Amino acid sequence: MKLLILQHVPHEHPGYIAEYAREKKIELDIVELWKPYSIAQIENYDGMIILGGPMGVYEEFSSKADEVKAIQSALGHIPILGICLGSQLLAYALGAGVHPNIKDGKRLKEVGYFMVDLTEKGKVAPILKGFNSPVKVLQWHGDVFELPKGAELLATAFVSENQAFSSQNAYGFLFHFEFTPEMVARQIEVDQEWMHANNEVDEEILLKEARESAALMRRQCFQLLDNFLETSSSP
Repeated sequence: MKLLILQHVPHEHPGYIAEYAREKKIELDIVELWKPYSIAQIENYDGMIILGGPMGVYEEFSSKADEVKAIQSALGHIPILGICLGSQLLAYALGAGVHPNIKDGKRLKEVGYFMVDLTEKGKVAPILKGFNSPVKVLQWHGDVFELPKGAELLATAFVSENQAFSSQNAYGFLFHFEFTPEMVARQIEVDQEWMHANNEVDEEILLKEARESAALMRRQCFQLLDNFLETSSSP
């Protein structure tokens, strides 16, 4: 089995996804989009995973058009998993809007470990088999997606209503499963200015929770990938 990974920045790498792939002997073709790159034909892969990044989908960045084209060519052919920015790119490729999360004139950010509730659709969705509601997840975003036309909302939360969706063979998750504690620590370094701008975050508590939640995050990531790959082998 071979998966295509679209990676936007060095510090948001596959994390637990890479551990899973090593255990399951799955080949990962990681496209490092901040370098000169090419995206191979979609039919060469059993699935596509689009990782996170600091870009805004409503802005222009160098790989955006190529990623949207790859997503659209994969729809209906191989399963697609979008995480954080990846979910926003997926929603955008499906014709939905993506924008900063603004409520009552204030831009809201979600940074840290929070609970999300599965919808009734989410509780029975094959991609979330083995998950009980609510689910503890890592949030790290200030942008949100609108629900694409015909998509099913799988998870929701107070600050950002649209947390996860499915459409055809594609699944978008606004939150992270793949971050290790080391990745959280590095993300804090990189996002130091952004995460504290008009937003309160206690870094020590966040790092402590990352360590305490590591086994759960790894287990959930592995379960999600099991479910994802089952969709790849479904007739």
